[in-house]
Amino acid sequence: MDFSVIIPAHNEERCIEKTLVSVPKKVEIIVVCNACTDSTEKIAKKYAKVISIPEPNVSIARNEGVKNCKGDIVIFLDADTSVLSKNFFDEIEKTLKKSVVGTCKALPDTKTIKARIAMKIKNAFLWTGWSSGIIFCKRETFEKMKGFNESLTKKEDSNFIKKCLKYGKFGVADCYVITSMRRYEQWGYTKMALYWIKETIFKNKKPYPVIR
Repeated sequence: MDFSVIIPAHNEERCIEKTLVSVPKKVEIIVVCNACTDSTEKIAKKYAKVISIPEPNVSIARNEGVKNCKGDIVIFLDADTSVLSKNFFDEIEKTLKKSVVGTCKALPDTKTIKARIAMKIKNAFLWTGWSSGIIFCKRETFEKMKGFNESLTKKEDSNFIKKCLKYGKFGVADCYVITSMRRYEQWGYTKMALYWIKETIFKNKKPYPVIR
């Protein structure tokens, strides 16, 4: 089956090239620059098809990417998350034979003990429907779900996964991505943990703060 990697990118000039280089050239890559004011678009054009939209909305960006892709399997990859495993695409296809949507494990882009522990904890809970900078599904599943909810400013990924689970299982592919720890490093690990605990208990509509 053919793959399409959709990457929403809002002012990601520092990370986008590393992410794009990690994806094999034979795979279709679509970068959706959502309200970029830096060099993200210029860099992305060296490696991928680029679409620009005026809204900094990640759900709109992902939906727009699928409208313009050709693959049977769509992979939503964060702009600061790069492919690691050589068997990456084979494992995703294998996982989708038993699941309708999924993610894979992640490794931190720094080697600190805090970063490693944080990712190990997150990986341990992926089976509950969490994602790690990547979500994948068959295109037919995406279309059945009518894409991501464009009214959400955060947790749009978990909302999408939850909708998909009405039609099948969630899978965790036996492969890895490397994800940026910049938010943990700028906010602090304790603040990150408290933020998501608070978000889980007291839901609000404030946008997820941008960290660059």
